[in-house]
Amino acid sequence: MKLDLINDGIVLLNEEVASSDESATLITVGVARSGTSMIGAVLRQFNVFLGDKADDAVFEDLNLSKALEEGDTKRLDQIIFDYNKRHKRWGFKRPEAFDLLPRNLNRFRNPRMIVMLRDPASIAKRNEVSMHADFLEQIRRAAERTLDLVHFVETIKVPTLVISYEKALLNPNRLVEKLAEFCGIQLDEHTKAATLAAIENGPELYLQNSRVWYEGQFFGVFDGLALGWARRLPGNFVCNVEIWAGDEILGTGASNLWREDLPENVRDRAFSIPLKKRLDILQIEARISETKIKL
Repeated sequence: MKLDLINDGIVLLNEEVASSDESATLITVGVARSGTSMIGAVLRQFNVFLGDKADDAVFEDLNLSKALEEGDTKRLDQIIFDYNKRHKRWGFKRPEAFDLLPRNLNRFRNPRMIVMLRDPASIAKRNEVSMHADFLEQIRRAAERTLDLVHFVETIKVPTLVISYEKALLNPNRLVEKLAEFCGIQLDEHTKAATLAAIENGPELYLQNSRVWYEGQFFGVFDGLALGWARRLPGNFVCNVEIWAGDEILGTGASNLWREDLPENVRDRAFSIPLKKRLDILQIEARISETKIKL
């Protein structure tokens, strides 16, 4: 088959605006659970620095992510300046950062975007399995966020490599070669073999670290307030909680309050949710938002 007829699912955009400078910031984005961690694993094997607080499972730099998401531009500029000084070429991976990048992209030195696309049904199923989320809600969200991502790609004017996750898994050799070329990496056989092994073995570690669960307790309704606590694990993350009576949501809120009488490890994960109307209904439930999990 002619090479120009092969669909490898990898498309290069805007290369004509690339800088002649060899320095670059390699930024990886995509809808959550679309395969960005696989790209992180590849970049790690390429010996690309991914941040001081990037782990070996999802490869996300918590310091840079926090500054970006909190709008702390002073801290963001400090981190970027430090990384630029220490590394000619470095990377940053944060799946849904594409919402924030249009107004911050000029802060990065010679940005080169790596954009992952994945079948929304696969994303939804992964969220259902790992996060106990409702499949139909997740597939709708994945489709909407994919469209948002496409709009982002249309608006940016920097070199961009768009990658189909499904196609990349079918031909990892092609992925590694094209990604190395895009990143300016000289690929030897040892590095290529190690990178292919990382792609093959990466999903198990990723699944172990991406599996989440919830715990909490619903105390009941007192003076029109639904009281309890909830958190997402691993870690100790805030949850959004919904209060249901039958098929009606009476109120929603976050588990971000302090309650002195709770166990020490969950005192900052209380919720107190005002109900929109008073009902003499015994069957009231508290659920983790966008899941089927009851407290």
